[in-house]
Amino acid sequence: MSQRKPAPISRPTAAAVGIQRDVRYLIGAQAVSTFGSFITRAALPLLAIIGLRISPAEAALLAAVDLIAAALISQVAGVWIDRLPRRPVLISTDLIRALLLGSIPLAAALFGGVTLAHLIAVSALTGMCATAFDIAERSYLAGLVPAPQLRAVLARVLGIRGAAEFFGFGSAGILIGTIGGPAAIGVDAVTYIVSALLITALRVREPRLPAAKQRRSFITEAREGFTKTWAIPILRPLLGTSAAIGLYFGLFRSAYMIYVARTLDLPAEAIGFVIATGGIASYMGGVLTERISQALGTGRAISVSLIIVGVGLALVPLAPAASILGIALLIAHQLLSDGFETVWEANQGAIRGRVLPDALQGRANAAFEGISILGRLAGILLGGALGSSIAGSGAALFAGAAASIVAGLAIATTRLGRVKRISELPQAR
Repeated sequence: MSQRKPAPISRPTAAAVGIQRDVRYLIGAQAVSTFGSFITRAALPLLAIIGLRISPAEAALLAAVDLIAAALISQVAGVWIDRLPRRPVLISTDLIRALLLGSIPLAAALFGGVTLAHLIAVSALTGMCATAFDIAERSYLAGLVPAPQLRAVLARVLGIRGAAEFFGFGSAGILIGTIGGPAAIGVDAVTYIVSALLITALRVREPRLPAAKQRRSFITEAREGFTKTWAIPILRPLLGTSAAIGLYFGLFRSAYMIYVARTLDLPAEAIGFVIATGGIASYMGGVLTERISQALGTGRAISVSLIIVGVGLALVPLAPAASILGIALLIAHQLLSDGFETVWEANQGAIRGRVLPDALQGRANAAFEGISILGRLAGILLGGALGSSIAGSGAALFAGAAASIVAGLAIATTRLGRVKRISELPQAR
């Protein structure tokens, strides 16, 4: 009786090994730069709120200026990212951010402090760089990773970013309390240099870009980012969701720090600890994204995630000042909202990666980014108005929660909400 030969062990191809290697380097670059960026996200507004004693309207302006700059650059960046190799964009935007952020501790050392105008300028220019980097990174990953694996890779990227958030925000309070806000921001500048060095190690060749003779006018190509994305029915609900979630983030950004620092009177160390717990949730969200998405189905996972994100934010204005219950509600918000933001973002990113052709990735991602930025700007302006009124910052946080919940309920009524697997969707050529 002849014995059946064992099936040969499949080994990953050289291309697959190269992709895995580049994904690891890109995740490493993201981790180290995100660690620093979350230090700045805590240090820069606290430097202005506590050190310069800015008003709620000025806080809203500081939160809005990088978004205004991002709105101006997003569509330009989308066109150029579809025309040029994406890796140089990632490297250059990291190095420029290092120079900009390094100017803050330098000014503090030379002139004894910083001004609101300086902080606004740095925030605006780094916002431009961050937007170009984010569009280029999403487009790079969509061209690098095969569609079936993209959601898992995006979940890993977002999960590691969450772990970096935990250590970044956790370190932020300690660094601000020990070496001061300007020096803490200087730590962030160093992380961008490290990130740029890691990205230079990427080796897999990017997909071939259209030849120069195939290019059309800049305005025509920028317009295609919206028109061709809108022409894909499954993406229309995601475009609407981007506006609603942008509104959510804008209201959150304009109101959260003022609410916890002034209304709840929490010290910087406590704020850093609370926000750091969101990093744990983001990491766990990255780990569990595949399980949650397979259990609920892709569309339902997006809908449920957005609802839970909104419910989490609604807990913040319910927190009583300086109490164990108050801290517990703030931590619960971080755990719920940050964890399910990861599930939502990984799923919608994977959908875009599957149905959009690589030659349109930059402009399509810029279209999503532009819509989200407009929503965030509206949220920041509304948050500043509510924070300066008798309603207060708590009302702005409730409004942000409502925006996310409504977006989740709306997704549930669309065809997207009924999609179970990403493989059901047509794959771009």
